[in-house]
Amino acid sequence: MFFGWFFTRIPLVILPRISIRSLDLVNHPNPPEINESLILQILRIRRAYWASIPFGLIPLVLGVIMLNQSPSSVGFGLIVGSSWVILSRIVPFDLDPMFRFPYSMNLIHELNRIRVESFPCCSSSNPFWALDSVRCSSCHHILLDYPRPDLGRSRIDGWLWGSLRVMILDGHSLSESNMPKNSEEE
Repeated sequence: MFFGWFFTRIPLVILPRISIRSLDLVNHPNPPEINESLILQILRIRRAYWASIPFGLIPLVLGVIMLNQSPSSVGFGLIVGSSWVILSRIVPFDLDPMFRFPYSMNLIHELNRIRVESFPCCSSSNPFWALDSVRCSSCHHILLDYPRPDLGRSRIDGWLWGSLRVMILDGHSLSESNMPKNSEEE
């Protein structure tokens, strides 16, 4: 089961961290500016996030083949582990379109809007993405209350611990949004 779960997480850990064309992103754990490089990196991570579905089909098919040959706990574990990850990709994390997946297109459009528009909070608004929200660099006004997911940067805690954290959290942020819930949702 662990192998099926682990194998399907490989694209999210490896693909965003290797690239043909490197992007100008600040080193981890510094908050990145909202710029074109960040938007391109999030698009890369989004592709890697969804690439886990085809990667998950490999242990799923191997598990089915093993079970067809003879009843095997290894085959059953491969099916359960990979199915769990495939279902976690298909079933939304939240009902709000922004929070459905850690790298939703609504998030990317909102970050691009923040990048392009000027905000009245300061004369020199330069947005950056802190751990819990997108803020103005001058006055720290919250421009988007969305916690920062993994951005595919090299981590200071090392490759092994950083990879383990990304696998366990599945790209999601360690913190949650502070946005108030609607009365309809409560």
